[in-house]
Amino acid sequence: MNNSGHIADILKKLQKYKRKYYLNKLFKGVLISLAYLLMAFIGVSFLEYQLHLNSSFRSLIAILFSASGLYFLIRYIAIPSFYLLGNGKHLSNKEAAIQIGKYFPEINDKLLNFIQLNDLTSRENSLVQASIEQKSQGLSPFNFSESIKIQKSNKKYFPYVIVPVILLAIILMFAPYMVTEGSYRIIKFNEEFIPKAPFMFHVETETLKAYKGEPFQIHLKLSGTELPAEVFINKDGIKQKLQKQDHKTFEYIINSPQEDINFHFEGAGFSSKNYILKVYERPAVQNMAIELVYPAYTGTRRERIENSGNLIVPEGTMAEWWLQSKATDEVVFSSKSDSSETLFEKTGDKTFHLEKTLLNSQSYQLELFNQNAVGENKASYSIEVIKDKSPEITLESVNDSSLFSQVALAGEISDDYGFTKFHLVYSITNNGSQKKKGTKPLPFKKDILNQKYFQLWSIDSLVQEEGDIVQYYLEIYDNDAINGAKSTRSTVHTFKRPDKEEIEKSIKNSAQVSENQLDKNIQKSRKLNQNLEDLEKILKTKRNLNWEDKKLLEEIVEEKELLEKELEKIKQEMEQNREKREKYEQQNPDLKEKSEQLESLMEEMLKDKNDELLEKIKELLEKENQSDEFRESVQELKKKESNKLKEMERLMELFKRLEIQYDMNKVGEDLEKIAEEQKELGEKTEQADESNKEKALEQQEKLNEEFEEIKESLEDIKERNQSLKQPSPIDDTKEHENQIDQSQQESSEQLEQNNQKGASKSQKKAAEEMKKMAKMMAQMQSSMEMEALQENIDDLRDIVDNLLKLSFRQEALMKDFRDVNASDPRFITLSEKQLNMKEDAIIVEDSLNALAERVFQLKTFITKEMSTMNTSMQSSLDALKERDKNKAVGEQQFAMTSMNNLALMLDDVLQQMQMQMQASMGMDSKPQQGNQQQPGISEMQKALNQETKELSEGQKSGRELSEKLGELAAEQARLRKMLKEMQEQSNDKDGKEGGGGLGETIEEMEKIEEEIVNKRINNQLIERQEKIVTRLLEAEKAKQEQEEDDERKGETATDYEKERLPNAFEEYLKQKEKEIELLQSVSPSFTPYYRNEINKYYKRLKSTENKSL
Repeated sequence: MNNSGHIADILKKLQKYKRKYYLNKLFKGVLISLAYLLMAFIGVSFLEYQLHLNSSFRSLIAILFSASGLYFLIRYIAIPSFYLLGNGKHLSNKEAAIQIGKYFPEINDKLLNFIQLNDLTSRENSLVQASIEQKSQGLSPFNFSESIKIQKSNKKYFPYVIVPVILLAIILMFAPYMVTEGSYRIIKFNEEFIPKAPFMFHVETETLKAYKGEPFQIHLKLSGTELPAEVFINKDGIKQKLQKQDHKTFEYIINSPQEDINFHFEGAGFSSKNYILKVYERPAVQNMAIELVYPAYTGTRRERIENSGNLIVPEGTMAEWWLQSKATDEVVFSSKSDSSETLFEKTGDKTFHLEKTLLNSQSYQLELFNQNAVGENKASYSIEVIKDKSPEITLESVNDSSLFSQVALAGEISDDYGFTKFHLVYSITNNGSQKKKGTKPLPFKKDILNQKYFQLWSIDSLVQEEGDIVQYYLEIYDNDAINGAKSTRSTVHTFKRPDKEEIEKSIKNSAQVSENQLDKNIQKSRKLNQNLEDLEKILKTKRNLNWEDKKLLEEIVEEKELLEKELEKIKQEMEQNREKREKYEQQNPDLKEKSEQLESLMEEMLKDKNDELLEKIKELLEKENQSDEFRESVQELKKKESNKLKEMERLMELFKRLEIQYDMNKVGEDLEKIAEEQKELGEKTEQADESNKEKALEQQEKLNEEFEEIKESLEDIKERNQSLKQPSPIDDTKEHENQIDQSQQESSEQLEQNNQKGASKSQKKAAEEMKKMAKMMAQMQSSMEMEALQENIDDLRDIVDNLLKLSFRQEALMKDFRDVNASDPRFITLSEKQLNMKEDAIIVEDSLNALAERVFQLKTFITKEMSTMNTSMQSSLDALKERDKNKAVGEQQFAMTSMNNLALMLDDVLQQMQMQMQASMGMDSKPQQGNQQQPGISEMQKALNQETKELSEGQKSGRELSEKLGELAAEQARLRKMLKEMQEQSNDKDGKEGGGGLGETIEEMEKIEEEIVNKRINNQLIERQEKIVTRLLEAEKAKQEQEEDDERKGETATDYEKERLPNAFEEYLKQKEKEIELLQSVSPSFTPYYRNEINKYYKRLKSTENKSL
């Protein structure tokens, strides 16, 4: 190796020494620093653990520890490391040579000299260079870095490290808290640490998170060997005691926190760490409104509900929620029914909106959210959706039991919102085959939710044949706009047109019911008259009535009113039975007329209800006024009720007589009918073979039974006829009956023996006998009618003659009384004559009453006039007893007037009966048998005027004059009656016709009658009669012009026939009308819920009514 190589090698070894030098320094620094830091860490941690220094001291210790540690790190680690990395520039070669020379004695100063000489190389000569080379050769064998023994030189520092490490390990193994707690508190020098107590505070509340205004409960549990008896909470310097639950558990409630709260616990001088209760605000609803838009068809106006979420709405309602909230980010509509969720639309800072169409019932919640909380109350609500129910209908029907031409339909329809259509559906069948099907719309009100209905359905044109059956039901449609109109049908009802036998039975039963009812009311009337007679006796003996007497009078008034109602019902039943006969039976004109006359008598009797007299008696009774006026009113009522009883008895007799004639007529018709059937059967039997024997025998047996029924009917007629006060003569029909029975019996026997020809002969013989019997009965009936009519005419003529005689005797007696004084002995003789006239009048009255029970033409006012005559004659006798001549003469004048009126009225009836007699005998001319016409009323009035004019010229006097005047008055009365009938036929209700009113003309004729009766005949009377003729001519002309129109009107059904209600249904319909008025008074503005509740109420009410029935 050359010299330069030795020098470089020495320098390199020197550099290597320097690096090892700093590495040794670094290792030493690590050991020193580690020893210090461990000892300082253990010491500081133990010190803090024992002393529990406050935050300031801990801060100072932390600073000192950090500063010293930083110093050691820099001084002993960072600087050596820097030099080590910096290639050792800080340690010079000379310093290194000195350190090496000290370590190697052999080298001593040689290395230092070498470095010095080497520094002079660039400036010195070659001698120096030679000296360097020499020295380098002497240094080359040495390795300078071996002079530094890192482990050996730092061995003394190891104990300083090992001892703290072992100590720390022991502490961490057996009491780590001594290090960890102290070091932790020093690290957290800025936090406050409470000196550790012999017990521990454990807050068991899950999170210290409260909500504004809501109470928050803190649960505290202690653990340890020694526990305090009391624990306090310190909130911002305010201490409060916790509620002790047991020796370990405590509880405290913070009421209505409004902001964050700092607190810690204290017990037995020890404190817990500080806690913070975070207070948040929950989202909440401040105001809620729901707009409800109901379906238009419900007729309910839109509604706004404030602060209530429970809804009861009809199906299809549009609901809009509007929420005003606080601390709310979003609102969710959560349906429990289908688990769906709908987010509200946020329309403002605090407002939310949601719109839904409600179709089904559901429960829902409104859930409110913000970043920190959920609404405490999820606001659960319910929505009840009322489904549109099907309409309901009930139907009650009552068939017209009178004419079988109408059905009364009544019932109730109900729905929750209204109706769109209501009609009747019917089908007509006969013998199982359908003849017709149709519908009939019915009236209803769309918006009335509960409504009663009733309707008369005329089915006369639908059921025209026997066996026709109508099946019908009612169908109602609601107005459901959501699901479409729903319909409900009523129960199916049936109407069957009755056959002939059923109709006949119905007519007979109705007649029997009317007779029974009339008989019961006659008994009631007799009792009423007896009570009135008893009351009259009481009034004669007492001035003042006691309680029992007043009670009797009250009962009389009540019985009187009840009797009037019962009679009205009987009259209606009679009318309906007559109409039934007219519709379903072949009518006998004479019987029809009698039936109408009977109804007319009934109506006249009912017109006189004595309402004013009853009200007067009631008023006087209430005032306790038993004056003469009261007694006279009671006497007047007794008189009128006595007359009414007589009229009722007369009606009963006439009714029985009429029903007998109807039944007689019916028996004749039935005889002719089965005679024809018997004849046809005989002809069929003659041509029949043995195979048809059973059928022929069956038909014959049926005819035998029908004839037996006829025989029973005849026996019944005879029994009823005998029950009459004056029975009609009925010929014996036993001979004919026996012959018919014998022929029918022979026919049946011969049929059983297969002798068709013999059976046919017997059947024909029976038919002939039936015809003879029917003819005999018709002749007998006609003969009975003629004989009865003639007898009645004769009796009536005698009564008229007796009345005229009484009138003349009364007139003569009046003149005699005027010429005599009350003290004259002749006064008594004249009074006895008046008494004899009274007795004669009673005989006339009895004759008239007996006649009235046979003659339908006698009106009720005739018997009333007779009663008035008797009353006047009795009053005259009473006045004569008191020697009151003037009053007696006045009453005699009244009696004579009644006699003349009766004579005129009865003469009019007599002429009618004579005309009826002539018609029955075939003496009246029929239009088709000749062109001769009866003279008009105007012509007859002209003839009467002429006779009156001749009489005014004084050609007659005395009795002859009175008789003639009576005839003229009777003729005038007859013309007046004819004119009145003409007025009724022309429907001239107001009496206006032609040049003058018929009503005025009739009144004028009545005045002329009175003047003729009172013998006031003069020129003025004759002029008035001439004016009447003029008016009559005008009226006859107007009547002729209206004949065609009258004929057309006569062919149409009357409104009464179309709209007449069955009696059984009239009261029912009145009740229904009242119920309808009540329902219509219910306000329609109720909400759907309340309208639904009203519906339920009416259903319950209806159910209760049905159960009571």
